[in-house]
Amino acid sequence: MRIAIVGLPQSGKTTVFNALTRGSARVGEYSARPEANIGVAHVPDSRVDRLAEIYVPKKAVFAEVTYVDLPGPPAGTHDDSGMFSGSALTDLQQADALLHVVRAFADDSIIHTKGSVDWKRDAGDVAFDILFADIALIDRRIERLGETKGLKAADRDEQLRQIEDLKAVQAALEAGTPIREQSFNDSQTRSIQNIFLVSSLPYLVALNIGESDVPNTEALEAEISSIVTGQGTGSAAICGSLEMELAQMEHEEESEFRQSLDVGEPGLHRMLRLSYDALNLMSFLTVGDDEVRAWTIPNGTPAVKAAGAVHSDIERGFIRAEIVSYDDLVELGSTSEARKAARLRSEGRDYVMQNGDVVNFLFSV
Repeated sequence: MRIAIVGLPQSGKTTVFNALTRGSARVGEYSARPEANIGVAHVPDSRVDRLAEIYVPKKAVFAEVTYVDLPGPPAGTHDDSGMFSGSALTDLQQADALLHVVRAFADDSIIHTKGSVDWKRDAGDVAFDILFADIALIDRRIERLGETKGLKAADRDEQLRQIEDLKAVQAALEAGTPIREQSFNDSQTRSIQNIFLVSSLPYLVALNIGESDVPNTEALEAEISSIVTGQGTGSAAICGSLEMELAQMEHEEESEFRQSLDVGEPGLHRMLRLSYDALNLMSFLTVGDDEVRAWTIPNGTPAVKAAGAVHSDIERGFIRAEIVSYDDLVELGSTSEARKAARLRSEGRDYVMQNGDVVNFLFSV
């Protein structure tokens, strides 16, 4: 899973990036750096920890999320929509979701480019910029399709049909409906399938609050969740500066500080849950002497496609999947005991994987 982080200058998005990835990217240089910061976060999973205790493998491998902290528009342009054009658009095309960091912290030493801190305004402005970027992309496509001189009648009619489809999609964008919430007929689906549209991505918002607002986290999250709504969306409040500081500590020390400060679970955990929910993801597990591992797949994935997440050869030569639930495996202590207790099942290629399935794929190539 790859998540692109965007935000207005001085929103603290690189700080949030460091908090999520336990990174050390330089902060405060939003417009100065030309390239994205890229970091990986391991998805905490107590099931992996527990199964590693049982199997004592050579290694335990957690699912991973790659975060890409995109640079802002060039200095002096004052063009927020630049976050969704040019080289940034190329980076976004590789993303599975968009994480928008919205500034809600007050700090007189960090000047807001719009003159004041107003997170509702900023959230709305960037949401509009996303729609505007898609409208512009469709405009360019329509302009190219409008060049019908010299085409055969059938090809001209096909291009005119695509134009009508695109105009209908564009009209919905202009009315404020992102691509991820639109419904398309078969013709419209074909017309947009080769156009990357930013608002098709799941959209997450991290409200970057100050330390003084940490006690109000729950109320702020309720407020922003009433604004960030719709299919494939999610939101949370996170104190980026505090989370970045805590993320640099050893886990035991971090846990002690969290308890003493009463700041609850790491912001990383909350953001990862949001990401999984917005992308409709789940994890299954594999176990053995070499490794215990979590694998991320979309909800509703059949067993044969889940096998492909492990290796394409396993999908190609799929025979069946031997599956036991995580709870049953922990209760019984091993797959052999699960087999004896008739808790280990054989499932075919069309079996729909469930969150927490522990699986052994049988295959032949």
